[in-house]
Amino acid sequence: MTMLALPLGTGSSRPASASSARRAGSAKVLVAYYTRTGNTRVIARQISRALQADLFDIATADPYPEDYKQQVAVAEQQRESGFEPPLAATVPDIGSYQTLFLGIPIWGMTAPSVIRSFLSKHDLSGKTLVPFITHGGYGIGQSLKVLADHAPGARLIEGFSKQCDQERQTLEEVTGWLGRVELPG
Repeated sequence: MTMLALPLGTGSSRPASASSARRAGSAKVLVAYYTRTGNTRVIARQISRALQADLFDIATADPYPEDYKQQVAVAEQQRESGFEPPLAATVPDIGSYQTLFLGIPIWGMTAPSVIRSFLSKHDLSGKTLVPFITHGGYGIGQSLKVLADHAPGARLIEGFSKQCDQERQTLEEVTGWLGRVELPG
């Protein structure tokens, strides 16, 4: 079976490759992703449309804080303690899928704890695992090691990586700009 292999570090789409992957067989494909800002969702939906694949939005049972700094603090605490947050739902029929495209935002140079939770709750033995990763400029960090460690029976193949807007940088720029705004009164 020919799989869509999107090189890490590129941002280009390859319609011919997507067509080849669709024609390669009738094996079921799942696109699962976690997103905070929506960047990973955009890529997940494109992959799902291109491959006519099922889509699964990974979510925690208790949502992360909406405030960026609070979310970072929670994520750091989870990462340092090895905590895997409970999921809101799992894929009920994961065994019916041959291939899983997994969307991962990079948090603190690695995959967020919710991705470890997802991998721990789903047996991916014998399946092909294709990561697509969004990051704020620091690259993919230790995310591939997390995938290899938490899905040891899966066939991990080359994925896709895309630098997206960095929320921290945006917040700092807005704060700096607001400090220069001269409001009346």
